Amino acid sequence: MTTSASCSCSAQTEVPLPPTSISSGRTRVVLAVLFLTLFAYNGLETMLAPALPLVQEAVGATTPAIAWVFTGVLLAGAVATPVVGRLADTRDKRTVLLWVLAIVMLGTAVAALSTSIVVLTIGQLLQGAGLGLLPVSAGIIRDTQPASAIKSANGLMIAAATLSMGVGLLVAGPIVSVLPYTWLFWLPLALLVVAFAVAWFVVPSCPPGESGSVDWPGAALLGLGVAGLLIAITLSASWGWLSTGTLGLLGAAVVLLAVFVVVELRTARPLIDLRLLANRPVLLVCAIWFVIGFVSIAVYVLVPILVQLPVESGIGLGASATLTGLILFPMGIIGSMVAPLTGRLESAIGTRGVMLVATAALATSSASLLGAMQLWVLFLATGLVGVGIGLGLTQAMNIVAASVPSERLASVSGITFVMKAVGGSLGGQIAAALLAVSGAPLPTWGDFSFAFVVFAVVGVVAVLLSGGFPARITSAPETVAMAK
Repeated sequence: MTTSASCSCSAQTEVPLPPTSISSGRTRVVLAVLFLTLFAYNGLETMLAPALPLVQEAVGATTPAIAWVFTGVLLAGAVATPVVGRLADTRDKRTVLLWVLAIVMLGTAVAALSTSIVVLTIGQLLQGAGLGLLPVSAGIIRDTQPASAIKSANGLMIAAATLSMGVGLLVAGPIVSVLPYTWLFWLPLALLVVAFAVAWFVVPSCPPGESGSVDWPGAALLGLGVAGLLIAITLSASWGWLSTGTLGLLGAAVVLLAVFVVVELRTARPLIDLRLLANRPVLLVCAIWFVIGFVSIAVYVLVPILVQLPVESGIGLGASATLTGLILFPMGIIGSMVAPLTGRLESAIGTRGVMLVATAALATSSASLLGAMQLWVLFLATGLVGVGIGLGLTQAMNIVAASVPSERLASVSGITFVMKAVGGSLGGQIAAALLAVSGAPLPTWGDFSFAFVVFAVVGVVAVLLSGGFPARITSAPETVAMAK
């Protein structure tokens, strides 16, 4: 993949100036195509939530199996993101971007054409590579944008993700009310094709500033270990939690993950530098990111299934996909509204205070869902999840930026993202598995209540962990500026 235009990019400087061969107009076009790419990809993953019961019926999936619509993406993303980030450090970023987009487009087409949960899951796994688009985009921004515009450009990328989340939740219902659910794949695919075509012509070549290889053994061990956990949870509904098959899979997964830890600690350039977890704030941040992923994806699975159950079931609202999207909408819009306020809130109540507010919101959201038969409670619960996501993730970024040297920031960010992806994978799969505990044809209120209690308890654990942060964190020597 080549282009006539080329930029002289260097990874040796913190924020290199853009090459003189790129005009200011072209730098804006590069930024626009990155925005479109992230908007289309995040919208693709978000739009499925309101239509989850429709997709489940169309492919004939069980409740635990349909959770793979989300957990498949997160599982692949947990492995793909550090791999893609490493490739972006050692390969031409333009080439990496185009390959990731191509894999995502293939996965989207496979999912759109699927008629079974197995094929749909394969499509979702391929789409998981797209979670590596953000670090690649950040690298391209660093190499093509003026130094004075890099921070605002990175903020624009985050805005693309949060904006598409809200838009995706709103438009999914109207789309499936007049078109087959497969259009939830075809429409984002069309945007991705446009983004790929424009990127091919306008994104310049950005050669790496270092050479090296990817820790493929580490990637394989991480992927197989997490996959084993998820498959065991999925099959527990039919096999039984204490069956030989379930316990065997869980045991094998634990062994693989233990070997992964040993390999990473002995590798000079590991996929994930676990040594960085010796920093207490970083360790706590990873735990909080895990919980945010765990609870937020669980809500994505539980709420659509609950509200779209028929009224005759005694617990459902018989809601349409449009109403389901509206109920989930506060997660995206409130999260994007509170995130920019994190810096001011930290000035008022401190580092620990912000994390306590964020994790308390997550715990309260799950507890409030015990009264989920009332519509206003559902809006309250999803809004609280938005508060937890917006404040929690932003403050976690602030803490990491203030706690580690700038040259290690990328490595720590990779760890936190993997923890969030693994947490989301487990949260979604466990939520679906809990809905099958009773063995009834449809989930019962007892199933939902048990799930809500489990996730509320996880939220409370996060609140307790938040108490371990210092009241305020001052920047460590040679660290990047804290994100506000």
